[in-house]
Amino acid sequence: MNSLLTPPRPMLSRPDEDDLAALMSVRGLCVSILVTTSPGPRLSEADRQRIQAHVRDVVRRLELEPDQGQAAVLASRMRTAVDRASRMPADAALAIYVADATIRVFHLPVQVEDRVVIDPTFATRDLVRAVQSNPKFLLLHMDHRSASLFRYNQKYLEPQLSPDFPALREGRVRTGRDLEQQRRFLRAVDVGLGRHLAETPLPVVLVGGERVLGEYLRLTRHGGRIAGMARGIHSRPALTELEDIGRSVMADHVADLRAAAHDTLQARLRTRQAVTGLLGCWHAAATGDPELLVVEQHFAMPVRMVADGRYVEPSDDDEHPEVIDDAVDDLIEKVLQKGGFVSVVPDGTLAEHGRVALTRTR
Repeated sequence: MNSLLTPPRPMLSRPDEDDLAALMSVRGLCVSILVTTSPGPRLSEADRQRIQAHVRDVVRRLELEPDQGQAAVLASRMRTAVDRASRMPADAALAIYVADATIRVFHLPVQVEDRVVIDPTFATRDLVRAVQSNPKFLLLHMDHRSASLFRYNQKYLEPQLSPDFPALREGRVRTGRDLEQQRRFLRAVDVGLGRHLAETPLPVVLVGGERVLGEYLRLTRHGGRIAGMARGIHSRPALTELEDIGRSVMADHVADLRAAAHDTLQARLRTRQAVTGLLGCWHAAATGDPELLVVEQHFAMPVRMVADGRYVEPSDDDEHPEVIDDAVDDLIEKVLQKGGFVSVVPDGTLAEHGRVALTRTR
């Protein structure tokens, strides 16, 4: 079997954009457990023990809920989710979400702050980070004889089979004597890529030898879609290797996007076109059209909602049923649901601005 068509490695349960949207739509009594774990074929014993400690905390806190029938159901569902997680591989972190009609377990490629959240919505901040750090992309692998296109769907890389791909060059390859034939082949590849981009406008990762990629870059009409390249790869890597290459290139692309978001915020702050602090950002997001939210990774604040949710006020009792454990998670969801962009930055980045800032389109 061709190495490019071999099945992917045993899959982690990575979240994608659809998973995130589905969880953000859930309302009711929602239980979230976030735990940093050690990557491996199974959860380590130390990680199991920490997760069980969090489950005991969940059970204790559910005993404070007025509807003990529902609380018992959620506690049982949480145990089911943990049992499911114990039989799965491990990544950098584990996220468990349980509600009346929801049991979801996800492996995250980013470390998290261990925590339990019981709120009217799920704690999805780390899920947002995971989805943003693991974006969808197209990967175009080329050599002098062929071109193959793949799509990464945030879970695994899969070949794109169509009249355009895989593309095979006709005739013998005679180095140095057929430059025009090579260009015709690459132009045809570029046209085929354009047809795919018209249907799925994703960033593109180029993989191949130095010379063929250089020639392709000189003639492509889709340079604005190219997120990055892996040069000097002349052989045909296995599918799992290609996935690792593509995700590594995209990690640099994501870092560039975050840096650009930070630069945008700094420019808006200088011209007083941004709101800072959680209370101001909440009101701005609730009453306007948020454009960009930048928030420190571990910033959290328990609050009570007032004035029909247009405002919030801090609370010192994060376990009270009427208190939102972490308003930052809810703020992130609010911005994403209104079409804004969220950038999570290291702690201390926004120390002078209340640890969170928001720009609006109006």
